[in-house]
Amino acid sequence: MKAAVYHGPRDIRVEEVPMPAIADDEVLVRVVACGISGADLHLYRLGMFEALGRPVEGGRVMGHELAGEIATVGASVRDFKPADRIAGLSLGRAGLGGGFAEYVAVKLTERGPHHLPAGVSFEEGATLEPLATSIHGVDLARPGRGETVVVLGAGPLGLGCLQVLRATGDSRVIVVDASPRRLAIAQALGADAVVDLTATDPVEAVIELTGGAKPLERFQVRSGNADAVIDCAGAQGSPDQGLRMLKQANARLVLVPLFERPPTLDFNQVVRKQVTVQGSWGWTGDDYRRGIDLVASGRVDRKPLITHQFSLAEAPRAFAILDRPEAALKVLLKP
Repeated sequence: MKAAVYHGPRDIRVEEVPMPAIADDEVLVRVVACGISGADLHLYRLGMFEALGRPVEGGRVMGHELAGEIATVGASVRDFKPADRIAGLSLGRAGLGGGFAEYVAVKLTERGPHHLPAGVSFEEGATLEPLATSIHGVDLARPGRGETVVVLGAGPLGLGCLQVLRATGDSRVIVVDASPRRLAIAQALGADAVVDLTATDPVEAVIELTGGAKPLERFQVRSGNADAVIDCAGAQGSPDQGLRMLKQANARLVLVPLFERPPTLDFNQVVRKQVTVQGSWGWTGDDYRRGIDLVASGRVDRKPLITHQFSLAEAPRAFAILDRPEAALKVLLKP
């Protein structure tokens, strides 16, 4: 079968690889659509997080944001049958990844795979894994009615957080990014305000949007008024910016992405303002099921996030385009 094989930074080749065998508790999935994740992009750019690619001879096959059709089921599988439509995480005996191929072996776990409702397309299904990640991050931010939540980064995770906040709560949402295109999508999806960090100091802009600075005595700490900040940007300085945007006491900073460079963090802000810094890792099976329900019910529309779709043969071009944030948002490979 054909697969997009990673051989090193910025070196993706479409090659023949062996068809995967399945264990008794696995299913063989014919891949219809698979999203390129931010973590896949880290591996493509810098060779980071190699565990996200399944090893094959000479390289690795990435891809875990999966949607497709069951081709074969293992001997102990009872809840799935051939031709079932599914979405989920491409996790198998060989590890995470493998979805950038015509077929992939997927192990049944509490986290999936999940049956894909008839009204949800394979393309939308390939965006459910990052949506589950956004749901997990929003839950950890604990947004209350009428609170102000700042989302740093208007990529798929950040826009997913915006969609979840709009669909499930009554918070005021401010989105910060450097891309006018992504900020326009954020506005269309219901952001109350957007901040272009290339045009203004984002900290000062958010402080102004939330009522002005609250001076603190000593320790050179300046306080904003946001109740929660969800960092989906993963930039070196974004966590520190988020801290300065937060109000005093009971404010929350949630860190969702992986970082290519170690971030800076002013712990005087944490201590003096008594804020909570919370990491958000992945998602649970319940998060994923909630994402399916949000999309199937029409409360969340993932289609505006899908900017590009490529055949498997075009995988090198797909990665090159996604490497330019202004050019693309969510990119799918369709074997």
